[in-house]
Amino acid sequence: MDILIVGAGVVGAGVVERLANAPSVPVGRVAVVDRNPHRAWQLSEKYGSPVTVGSLDDSADVVVLATASGSQARLARRLLARGRAMLSTSDSVADVRRLIGMHGAAQRQNTLVVVGVGMAPGLANVLAVQAAAELDRVTEVHVAKFGTGGPACARQHHRALGSLALEWRGGWKQRPGGSGRELCWFPSPVDAADCYRAALPDPMLLARTFSGADRITARMAATRRDRFSSWLPMLRPPHPEGRLGAVRVEVRGQKGQKWTGRILGASAPPGTVTAAVLMSAIEIFAAGKLNQVGAVGLSEVVDTAEFLGVLEGQGVVCEEFSGV
Repeated sequence: MDILIVGAGVVGAGVVERLANAPSVPVGRVAVVDRNPHRAWQLSEKYGSPVTVGSLDDSADVVVLATASGSQARLARRLLARGRAMLSTSDSVADVRRLIGMHGAAQRQNTLVVVGVGMAPGLANVLAVQAAAELDRVTEVHVAKFGTGGPACARQHHRALGSLALEWRGGWKQRPGGSGRELCWFPSPVDAADCYRAALPDPMLLARTFSGADRITARMAATRRDRFSSWLPMLRPPHPEGRLGAVRVEVRGQKGQKWTGRILGASAPPGTVTAAVLMSAIEIFAAGKLNQVGAVGLSEVVDTAEFLGVLEGQGVVCEEFSGV
């Protein structure tokens, strides 16, 4: 199977590393493309065969879009015209909206575009479906995430905190980014963190699965300085890679006559989680289990229990909060 990786940052490099050491995936060629050709050459020299420097014109069975959020829809439209199957990592609201809007075009091309293949959206959506499996009726879904991957991810989160947040409350509502402070408990070692509304695409994808829910929200962890500086350019360069991250999903509803809820989560650096989620999707794709066509969210095309099992093999273990 030939794979094209577009973007050689923290996430792209992480996927290349996993593919270069993945006996479970029948890899033919891993072509890497980046705006900075030196990055692609570095990965090619580091891992050798089957990793090579490629171009957007290369043929591939699946394309991984690991570029900065906000630019992936335009790139996907170009690649879709060639009938490429794609995995998108974007967590930009505009990107996700446009990617989902390619559903008809993807169907006509008889190919698959999987949207939000990352920590959140991505793993968060899979955890929500897994949590809902034991409920008869889902009324609320709440997602929170902590940490950022590489510099592009940090810049996107900075923009998201200063933009209008999208929530489902019996209809779509917009709320100011940086509002709605809520103390969320994540798996260790992150533990408790203040989380706020932000322009996150998770509710858009979750609403496709939980159309009968009354409330669907998404928040991200931030400091007081993050909130007050969100309308300014970033005051200092972001770190090369986020070293602490986590995602938390709470699903509430009914089981029989009882109102109940489940909280699932995972903790690992966001770049590591996203690379592991992508690698798990590639492994399932290579096994011929992603046969759907169109533009869809990750949780819409995978068996959640199977996916979480594959993800655990990639080193990301999900946990459930069971109370004290």
